[in-house]
Amino acid sequence: MKGIYSDQTNIFLTPEEPEINDEVTVRLRIPKYLGKSIGKVIFAPEKDLKNYHHRPMIFFKETNYYYYFQGAFKMPDRIVRYHFEIELIERNKKIVFDAMGVVENREVHDFRLIAGFKTPSWAQGTVYYQIFVDRFNNGDKSNDPVDHEYEYDGQEVVKKTWDQLPDPKNGHREFYGGDLKGIIEKIDYLNDLGVETILLNPIFVSPSPHKYDTQDYEHVDPHFGVIEEDSQDLKEKYRIRTTSEINLQKSDELLQNLISQAHNKNIKVILDGVFNHCGSFHKWMDEMNLYGNGAKNKKDSPFKSYFYWDSKGNYEGWWGFHTLPKLNYSNAYLWKYISDIGVKWVSEPFNADGWRLDVADDLGKSFETNSSFWRYFYKNIKRANPETIIFAEIYKSPLAWIERKCWDSIMNYITCMDPISYFLTGIEKHSEISKPELLKNSEYFVSCVKWALSQLPMNSKFIALNQLSNHDHSRWMTRTNQKVGRLGQQTHEDAENGVDLDVFKIGLVMMFTLPGSPGLFYGDEIGMAGWTDPDNRRPFPWDKETENNVDIRNFTKDLIKIYKEHSVLRKGSFDFIDWKDGYVSYACWNEDESIITIINREEDSKEIELPIWLLDKREGNLELIFSTVSFELKDKSYYDGKKELLIPAKSAIILRVN
Repeated sequence: MKGIYSDQTNIFLTPEEPEINDEVTVRLRIPKYLGKSIGKVIFAPEKDLKNYHHRPMIFFKETNYYYYFQGAFKMPDRIVRYHFEIELIERNKKIVFDAMGVVENREVHDFRLIAGFKTPSWAQGTVYYQIFVDRFNNGDKSNDPVDHEYEYDGQEVVKKTWDQLPDPKNGHREFYGGDLKGIIEKIDYLNDLGVETILLNPIFVSPSPHKYDTQDYEHVDPHFGVIEEDSQDLKEKYRIRTTSEINLQKSDELLQNLISQAHNKNIKVILDGVFNHCGSFHKWMDEMNLYGNGAKNKKDSPFKSYFYWDSKGNYEGWWGFHTLPKLNYSNAYLWKYISDIGVKWVSEPFNADGWRLDVADDLGKSFETNSSFWRYFYKNIKRANPETIIFAEIYKSPLAWIERKCWDSIMNYITCMDPISYFLTGIEKHSEISKPELLKNSEYFVSCVKWALSQLPMNSKFIALNQLSNHDHSRWMTRTNQKVGRLGQQTHEDAENGVDLDVFKIGLVMMFTLPGSPGLFYGDEIGMAGWTDPDNRRPFPWDKETENNVDIRNFTKDLIKIYKEHSVLRKGSFDFIDWKDGYVSYACWNEDESIITIINREEDSKEIELPIWLLDKREGNLELIFSTVSFELKDKSYYDGKKELLIPAKSAIILRVN
């Protein structure tokens, strides 16, 4: 039953971020074609989830196609869950409407309200650019790792030239020399592109290029920062480079400088926190005996309790990786230490704007430990800097954590990367599985997105990070070739062969028009290709850009410009309005503007009748604001709440409804 709608924007909810004891007003839209109706809001406070309260709603507004009802309740001490019940009097039928829509043959997914849960307004729909530092830009060759500088995970590290591509089996031991100065040199480039927030992959002291194996949380790695004190003796070189006080101090100051220069361009900077595990080089474990008191080599080390040990004296590595010792959060000191680290980098003099939390739901050994720690971490970070954002890497519903105020939001795999990848390519996000039955399957796509959005309170929805590529998954450009494989099984060239630029562009448009904050992985803006890790971490080809790279960047830049010109794309009501097979259209709207995005993944053009009445528009004009292919809107007018259009094959079109 199309047209029934409610959400948690200010059209349908006031206040949007209620405090305890606030009177909350919720509104429900019911289309007139359903006849005379009565609405009820069905809500349950956290303390009484088994007993829903039924509150009649009152009629308060009539528009072209809709009746609006509203009801109110007092915000309880923490959480309230609610949905709606509609009695269609003339049809003698009852309908339940929840955060996914009309409930048919499924369980209810309640709307959630969390008392006092506030997210920073700057983060709503902010345009992200994720940087894997070692591969972005080399601004200071004096801090580059050198061949044979040290041994890591059984082999010596390697320094590669910028024009070489990643080795399939040595990605965690090969360095290219990218650094923070290299990012500073490209701040103007990012600003010109339209970037509003930089997300840095880990930057703290670590023996790998990815730095998800932290050696020292308290300092920036001098290989990314500044090396003033050095040694020509290879046996001492790494120790001196990564433990010298002057190197660490200067490197921290360089991060401070980077953040300051970014802020001067109104660009935020988010750091990557790896707190589920550290690295085997960390002073607490100290595999290489760099610090002299680690649990690996000293039976009486005070850090023994920071890890999990088996009966044979072996420590537990995350997913079995011995380079990634899993941290034991039954240790209270560890809670304070990690929380203090979180506070340090979002406070003066560094002033980072938030944290991405790596494998956040893996931390600890139980949900209780995990959620309790993150709630403690969240409270301390917000107390130090209320305008920070905290979002988690998680591949499933985050509701249980967000309800407990553990995080602001998530990396939005469930809304963006997974559904878009399957709908447009039939390929899983690592390019390791093909599901052809999901290609052009709009029914599956719509269902997935509706479920995913129901798992995020509205103030989390708009700040969730939407991506199609990142450091953990194959490049979006490569997925468009619809091939299965990874580097080793396939070649670097295979990642570039057979790619579909039309599908690539459609994916970007969807990433920018679905609810959330759109995020580019460095090089996405020029169409960089690559299989999953390590091939997705190729060096940025600054000196080898092709004409095609330039064309794709111009496309991306234009898309970002359009996105910024229409604030409803950052925050607005959202709903799917029509779909079948490889075609889907969806709308976002607020009191000032209505936008429709039309996707045609089919190989042929498609005739559609756009149900504009769902936006409560009877007649007016359509305005073409963006298209991935040549498309002319010859007759811009529409009547009787609908419009027939012929949509080109493999295209994405964005229309403004006036």
